[in-house]
Amino acid sequence: MKAVLAVAGLVTCLVLSALLSIAGTDFPGTVLMVDPGAGKISVKKEQGGTRFTFVVNDKTKFNGPGWKSLADVKKGDDVSVTYSVSGSQYVAEQIAARPKQP
Repeated sequence: MKAVLAVAGLVTCLVLSALLSIAGTDFPGTVLMVDPGAGKISVKKEQGGTRFTFVVNDKTKFNGPGWKSLADVKKGDDVSVTYSVSGSQYVAEQIAARPKQP
């Protein structure tokens, strides 16, 4: 019985993990660091101070004034990153400009 419950718990975790990697999650905040060479961007949430570093790849979309690549995003920009989790990485699906917060 314990083995069945353990397997059921493992299957549930795997399914939830797969769903999280499929569905994008939004992370609004301010850009702390941009590294186009490494394909990474760090963003800090205003409330709570949570910081995430996102991996940017050739599938990442950019939605900002004149943004075509990660090199166009600058430290201090207000953004919303739509991301998915792949293994231990937060992969940016889209990086969109947000209006400056007062």
